[in-house]
Amino acid sequence: VSEAPAAPRDDASQSPALVTGRRRADRGRSAGRDLGRLLLGHARRFRGRDLQDVATRALRDTDGRRAWIVSILNASLWTRRLVRDALWLRPRRLRTRLAFGRRHRGPVAGDRTLSLLCPTRDRVGQVVALLDSIRRTAARPGRIEVLFYVDSDDPRLAGYRDLFARAATRFAGLGRVALVVGEPIGVPAAWNELAAQATGDLLLMANDDQRYVDFGWDVRLGDRVRQLTGTHPDGVLCLYFDGGQYPEGGHDFPIVSRPWYATLGYFTPTMFSQWEVETWVFDIAERLGRLYAVPGVFVEHLHYQDYKAPFDATYQRHRMTREKSFADHALFLRTAPQRQAEVTRLRAVTARGGVPGAVLDAAAFWFTGYLAAHRDRVATEVAGWLAGRPAGPWHRMALFDGGGFTAAAERDLPVLTEVLRGVPDAQVPAGAIDVGALGPGSTAPAPLGGPPDARWVYWAVPERAAGHRAGERLGWPAGGLLVVDDRLGIAVRNEGDGPVAVVRFAVPATVPDAGQPSPEREVVADV
Repeated sequence: VSEAPAAPRDDASQSPALVTGRRRADRGRSAGRDLGRLLLGHARRFRGRDLQDVATRALRDTDGRRAWIVSILNASLWTRRLVRDALWLRPRRLRTRLAFGRRHRGPVAGDRTLSLLCPTRDRVGQVVALLDSIRRTAARPGRIEVLFYVDSDDPRLAGYRDLFARAATRFAGLGRVALVVGEPIGVPAAWNELAAQATGDLLLMANDDQRYVDFGWDVRLGDRVRQLTGTHPDGVLCLYFDGGQYPEGGHDFPIVSRPWYATLGYFTPTMFSQWEVETWVFDIAERLGRLYAVPGVFVEHLHYQDYKAPFDATYQRHRMTREKSFADHALFLRTAPQRQAEVTRLRAVTARGGVPGAVLDAAAFWFTGYLAAHRDRVATEVAGWLAGRPAGPWHRMALFDGGGFTAAAERDLPVLTEVLRGVPDAQVPAGAIDVGALGPGSTAPAPLGGPPDARWVYWAVPERAAGHRAGERLGWPAGGLLVVDDRLGIAVRNEGDGPVAVVRFAVPATVPDAGQPSPEREVVADV
């Protein structure tokens, strides 16, 4: 006689205590399985994509009874990290420092300045560790600036402010360490905000979970760029270090040159939540044929998915599910034509052959005398405007954008706006005019946008500033104009004791010189 099938369990017919106990036992067995799977992830062959979902399932437990799973996992990750640092990373740092000393017995040459751009959240300690690793391993730290973006709602904002108030002494030797606090705009937009304030010849994507390991990495990067510009004099380059996160040949954390950034007008695309941002940059570089590794440099990326760091609040914020990453990937696949269009824009620059830009004779441009005639009026207004600006290194305000003067220009600087209306050459549809308050000793980055093959005009009021291109100081008369025909590598430095306003605008290459009057200039004379 066959045995009758067992009747299904009916919790409703059981006592509440028995049901509760059974459910607790089920949860306990499930939690134990999750912990076991997560601990097995220490072995690479057991490290599947679903482990992230296992961890987030524990974090999403509303009653908090599964949070202990992540606590135990994080303890094991900390132990793993300490062992790895003691047995591999520290010996490698020492070995590369000794090797660098044997190769470079005299002064270390190099003229490339570097800007590391790092959004961060709730990780003050990680920022300290990153900066220490940069300062400890850079052969010429004075060439390096590190910029951080922190959300205004960050729970550790006070800690960040306290750290950066002491940054000049805590990280002495680095060229510049700056904190930018703003509204929560997402990681890609934060990278762009930092890039807009950067002054380096090379822009490096950075994360607070990076650690620079090999001594002299900055010199190796500069040497690699110098080698590549020998064959690519246009300087349009994208490079990368070995981050140790992806298989051999994989790319992590792009490094782009100033010509690349200035041509595209952004550092990272903002259409993605976070994923595919680096892939976008690297795909453009591969299509262009300008993607290069920097050999001999290892930068540790302490990423949770590689079991190199604890699963902290920042990972919880950005990686709670994989739905957004799937959406980003689908968007990436749909936007291949846009990346090809960016390649076309970059090729327009490379096609020019990288002819070095030159400083042009400002006296040859008709608007030089016109602006000099109005300088005193503008200087009086600008002095009041500067008095109300923050004391930071560079505060930019757009005056002309999208084909018209901005409301801020009309409201805050009406005299300057009136004077600039008299320069119609700068008001073409693709034109760009801005003004920046530049503090003493500070440097303004190169402008972006403008018409093709533009001449860029700089007007410092009321003091004199200095122009620089790749470390070379350019001549600039007091109260006069600096006009250059290369918009890709110019930065402006305030060498005075007080703040200075730097007005920048672009004019097409066809602007008539002082000896060729135009109908527009006759209108200017009547202003």
